[in-house]
Amino acid sequence: MIDIEVWLYPQCMASAVTGPLDVFAVANAIWAIKNRDDVGPLFKWSLRSPDGQAVMTPAGISLVADGPICADSKADVIILPGIYVGNGVAGLLGNLHDMRDVFPILREKHRQGTVLASNCSATFVLAEAGLLNGGHATTTWWLERAFKARYPEVQLRLAQVLNEYENILTSGAATSYLNLAYHLVERFGGQDVATGVSKTLLIDANRASQMPYMQMLTLTQQDTQPHENLLVQRAQKWLNQNHHLPFRLPALAEHLAVSERTVIRHFHQTLDTTPASYAQQIKMDIAKRLLESTTLTLEQVAERTGYSDPSSFRRLFKRHSGLSPASYREQFRPAKRAVST
Repeated sequence: MIDIEVWLYPQCMASAVTGPLDVFAVANAIWAIKNRDDVGPLFKWSLRSPDGQAVMTPAGISLVADGPICADSKADVIILPGIYVGNGVAGLLGNLHDMRDVFPILREKHRQGTVLASNCSATFVLAEAGLLNGGHATTTWWLERAFKARYPEVQLRLAQVLNEYENILTSGAATSYLNLAYHLVERFGGQDVATGVSKTLLIDANRASQMPYMQMLTLTQQDTQPHENLLVQRAQKWLNQNHHLPFRLPALAEHLAVSERTVIRHFHQTLDTTPASYAQQIKMDIAKRLLESTTLTLEQVAERTGYSDPSSFRRLFKRHSGLSPASYREQFRPAKRAVST
């Protein structure tokens, strides 16, 4: 029997706690049918908080702990649910500071061979505890810049929904807890049980990439990753207003009344990217919205985002999103999400 602990802490997401437990409960049911109840359940679990007390989640749901987090537990797996980032990166870092007393326990459990599994922003917990130094991980895509800035020694494999490094599992944005739980079922219960869970709960076990979901121009990202570089702010505004034109660095530099080298230097210092890459990402974001909300042809979408060659646009779009424009439209257009009547 695999002993799982789910750690609770202030601002942890309720679904990232209860969602995996539902997956494990279904896995136990399928396991019992396959083994005719002769071997006991596949998983057992408990909820643990730093002081053993209940934790109120951002959704207003109180989660009751079964006991405190302690170093002498016999857990085979520790799951760290994602942390709500509605208060910005500063709020997240405050949560990490408040959790510092459990970091030594995490390090000791890792040394003992316990599987550590984080969802979404909880990858920051593992990095803050020093467990990812020199290694690789994934996390929610829209915290990329904040993660890289704070943990430059960790290789961020952001495209991946699930990543494993030295018995540490990290997963992508919020609902990737389903992929994380599925992986644990497959790891400890085998492919047949995992397939049964996937079909029963409608889990897309083949969802391997966050790339189709990535979008630069989101309110969340703007709120959590601000900057005060006025020249870059002016450049960003100009690039947004001129997304329908091919990118030309000389034109941007002329608008800003500075040299091209100065523009490049400011973008590197402030956004850790080039003006061309930033402009390209704006164009890809707008192309996504056009594919989602209009019936424009590929040629028209390319033209509206400043590309005269549809073939080049198609290749570039696939490199950015992991999907062809046609596949992206099929996956994200509203008609696909409509309820049949």
